[in-house]
Amino acid sequence: MKKHTRKYAAAALAVAGVAGLSLAAAATLTVETAQEIAIGSGTFAPCDADGVTVSYDYTTADGEFVINTVTVGDIDAACTGESILLSLSSAAGEELAQATGSIGGASFVYDAIGHRIPIAADLGQATVIISG
Repeated sequence: MKKHTRKYAAAALAVAGVAGLSLAAAATLTVETAQEIAIGSGTFAPCDADGVTVSYDYTTADGEFVINTVTVGDIDAACTGESILLSLSSAAGEELAQATGSIGGASFVYDAIGHRIPIAADLGQATVIISG
């Protein structure tokens, strides 16, 4: 019985050793951008670690209150020159409007009057993506 126990223990150690070796090898992979296919990992460091704010103001158009502008504010100076995408969706997930641009300062203002989004609409989500 001891003979079988030793065999199982040796097999378990061998499996653990191979698994540990493959994990160690995966940790050393780098991403080569000159290649068509690359496997590895990198660190994503956002230019604005504390987040941004999203606010809007409204106006009347043909007797209806509609969103006039949407402002993404409190953008960190490190994001200057980066691209921004702003997407406004209803609570049901329907996209109401989308804007793209380049960050030139502490805020990005989107003129939404052309989309005629009523303020009575349930704005479920404002998605902001800042990328370089």
